[in-house]
Amino acid sequence: MLRPIVVAVLLFLLPLPLAGQVMLLIPGYQTEVAHPFREAGVTIPLAGSGWADGGQMLPSLRGVEFDRSPEATRKLFYTLVMPTERPVSMQAEWLNLYLDAVARRHPDEPVILVAHSIAGVVARYSLVTRRRPEVEVLITIASPHVDSSMIQLGDFFWQSPLGTYTPLLSQADLQRLLELYSGISPNQPGNVLRWLSHQTHPDIRYVGIVRFSDTVVDPVLQDLNRVADLRGRAEMLLSPGGHALEAMDGTLIAALFSGQFPSR
Repeated sequence: MLRPIVVAVLLFLLPLPLAGQVMLLIPGYQTEVAHPFREAGVTIPLAGSGWADGGQMLPSLRGVEFDRSPEATRKLFYTLVMPTERPVSMQAEWLNLYLDAVARRHPDEPVILVAHSIAGVVARYSLVTRRRPEVEVLITIASPHVDSSMIQLGDFFWQSPLGTYTPLLSQADLQRLLELYSGISPNQPGNVLRWLSHQTHPDIRYVGIVRFSDTVVDPVLQDLNRVADLRGRAEMLLSPGGHALEAMDGTLIAALFSGQFPSR
């Protein structure tokens, strides 16, 4: 007679299965690097920490495609192909298409966005312009979040990795770069960062990985807490190195979900 009761109590005490998590790795501006998160080695420590590699998401004439079959796992990451030289609003449209595809492939599973450089602005733009209930975390790496003392556009080209490639860019490529970065330059009409600073951000977890040796984006501007609506809501992690992605980023990201950096 007692056996069903005992079994019921034991089942109640057992930990419930963890919900799945899907992580999207969103690249910032890139020139000759096709898969920056992979080529920088960011995905290696993620995979070593229990995150399964879901492969690449990319656009096609049939819509968003995945380059491999889905994994039967609770933690999965994808890398994205993005039009990184295009304006922020256009990139945000692409990101929304990817998020729609993930919601269909992984219904009811929380999504984590990890965005490098300008992609952090793209992710914020997407989150404030369209309701995305599946997104629970935004992690930005070396992203500019405010514009008050940002490095001028002319300095940007020669102090960043892009400086090496700038003389090799065609006039059309240079024009696209100007379109992309004009929206986040100081005192620029239609400044995307200034517009974002007046928007209500969704109630999710925000983490800013700040590069204190960055010569592209002033480290002070990488702190999400400097955005009025996020003040006191965002976590900040200081990271050595410059603006580019590094393998250590994968270690930091994995640690955020291992309990080493508990959320607020």
